Amino acid sequence: MAKVVSIEVGYSFIKICEMDYKVKTPRVYRYTMVPTPLNVIEDGYLKKSAGLRTAIKEALYRNKIKTKRVIFTVASSKIINREVMLPPVKPNMMESVIKANLKDYFPIDLSNHEISHVVLETFKDGENAGRSRVLLVAAEKTLVASYEALAASCGLTLIDLDYVGNSIYQAVKKEASKTATMILKIEESQTIITVAKDNNMMLQRSVNYGIDEAIHEVAVNSAFDVIEDMDAWELIKRQGCIKVALDNDTRIVEPDLQQDDDMEISQARINVTRTLAPLLNSVSRVVDFYNSRNPEHIEQAYVMGMGGEMNNLSKLLTNELGIPTKVFRKLEGIVWHTTVGEGDLFNYVACIGASMAPVSFISSERQQKKKKETNSTSLAVLLGVFFVVASAALAANGYLTYQSALDEQKRLKGLENTYLPAEQIYLKYNAMTTLYQDVLTGHLMTNRPNDNILNFLNELEEKLPADVSVLEFSSDDVQAALRMQVADKDTAAGVIQNLRGFASLQNVTMSSMQEMEEETDDQEEVRRYVELGVICTYYPNGYLPEQESMAQAGTDTPAAESQ
Repeated sequence: MAKVVSIEVGYSFIKICEMDYKVKTPRVYRYTMVPTPLNVIEDGYLKKSAGLRTAIKEALYRNKIKTKRVIFTVASSKIINREVMLPPVKPNMMESVIKANLKDYFPIDLSNHEISHVVLETFKDGENAGRSRVLLVAAEKTLVASYEALAASCGLTLIDLDYVGNSIYQAVKKEASKTATMILKIEESQTIITVAKDNNMMLQRSVNYGIDEAIHEVAVNSAFDVIEDMDAWELIKRQGCIKVALDNDTRIVEPDLQQDDDMEISQARINVTRTLAPLLNSVSRVVDFYNSRNPEHIEQAYVMGMGGEMNNLSKLLTNELGIPTKVFRKLEGIVWHTTVGEGDLFNYVACIGASMAPVSFISSERQQKKKKETNSTSLAVLLGVFFVVASAALAANGYLTYQSALDEQKRLKGLENTYLPAEQIYLKYNAMTTLYQDVLTGHLMTNRPNDNILNFLNELEEKLPADVSVLEFSSDDVQAALRMQVADKDTAAGVIQNLRGFASLQNVTMSSMQEMEEETDDQEEVRRYVELGVICTYYPNGYLPEQESMAQAGTDTPAAESQ
C-alpha cells in the first residue's frame, strides 16, 4: 500500500503526517508538529529558506519517516475558487467542459494559474437531476513552484498539491450527519468556515481573522507573566486567558469555570477576549447567510487547528453564536497506528484530508515531465552500473525509449478523444451562427424604404386628430410629403409632436407653415387657420424600431449561447 508524507506549512507550526495515499480507510503511521522558522511564508507563498528545509528534514529524521513522496496542503487568499453547476456529463468529460467554459467561470486572465476542481454533489432527482455542483479552484503557478522547490530541496518528490479548504472537506464529509454542521479551522491569521450536510459541502468561506491578536495581547499584557508570543501561546493552551462571553449581555450557556484572582487578571482576560470580536462577527455573518438561505439551520459546530487548543474558545463560540461548539477530536474511517497512538486530531485534519482526495494543482503535463525526469535519472544510474555490458545497456535504453514513446502516443490519443466531442459541438455552433447571419442578411435585402408606407397610413388613420385635414399627400422611396390644414399654431405643434411618435417614421421635419384667413358664407366673420407642410422620412430598409432591436439581439445571440 502506497504511503505519502502530508505536510501543512503554517505561520507558527509545520504539521506532518505519514499515512496511506488515496484509500477508503487510511492509516496514520507517524505524525509530528514543529515550529515554523520566522518569515518563511507569506499568504501561503514560500520564500527560499534553508531554515525551513532544515526544519522539515530534521522532523522527518527524528520521527523515522522515510517516505519520499510528499503532498502539501496550502491556505492562501490568492487561491481563488468558485462553485458552478455543470450539466449532466461523464466524469472523464468534466475537465474538458470546464476548460471550454473557463472564461465564463473566471472573468480574469488565468494563463499563469493551475486549474483544478472537486465534485461537491451530484443531484439524483428533481429539476437538477444528473447535474453536479463543482468547486473550481485556481492557484498561481508561482505558488505551486514554491512548493515544488521546497520538496526538491528536502529530497522529496511532490506528487500533489492540495487546497486546505478541500482537505478539510474530504476529511470531515463523512462526519456530516443529517443536520447541518459547521467546521471552523482557526489558525493565526485566517479561519476557514465549512458547512456540511448529508456528506456534501453546502458552503465554504475564508475570513482573514484568527487568534494572532489574542496571542499578542497575552504577550504584551503585564498581567500575564510572559514576553514572547510562543510563550504566550503555551500559556493560552494551559489556562483560560479569555472569557466565555464578549460582554454581560451574552446569554451564558457554557459557564466560565476559572475564577480570577484579582481585578487586573480579570480585566486582562476581557482585553484578550475583545481581540476575538472581529473573528466572532465574521463567523456570525456566515451563519446568518447560510441560515437565511436554507430551511434547516446550523445545529452544531466543531473547532480545529490552533483554535482547538485555545482554552475556553469553544465555550466563547457556543455562547456568542448560540450554536453548541466542541473541539474536533474524532474522525471516522481513520486508523492510528498502534505504535504512535492517537494524536491531537484537530491539528492534523488538513494533512489527513489532503492524502484522501486532493484537488491536485500539479497538472498532468507537469506530472508527465516529472515522470520523464525520474526515468532519465534512473536510466543514467543504470548505464553507470552496467557500463561493462554496453550492448545490454544500449538495448535496454532503446527499449525504454520505445516504451516511453508508446506511452506518450497513447496519452496524446487519449487527450484527442477527450476533446473531440467538444470540437464537434464548437463546429456545429459556428455553422449555425453563419447560417443565421446569412438568412438575416437575405431577409434585409428584400426590404425597401417605402415598405413602411402602409404602416404610416395606418398610423395616420389611427392617431391623427379628426380636426386635422390632409390637403395633399405624395411619397417616394424615402419620404412622404404632406400638406395639412389645422386650427392654429398650437395644434400644428401638437401634430408635429404626434408624427414624431409614429413607429414607422425615422424623422419628421416641418417644411412650411402659413397663417390663412377666409370669409365665411355670411361674410360677417373671418375664419383663421394654419396650413402646414411636413416631410416624413421612413425607416431605412423597412425597419421598425422593434425590428431593429430584434436584429440587434440576433447579432448578440451567439455570445449569449456560448455563455
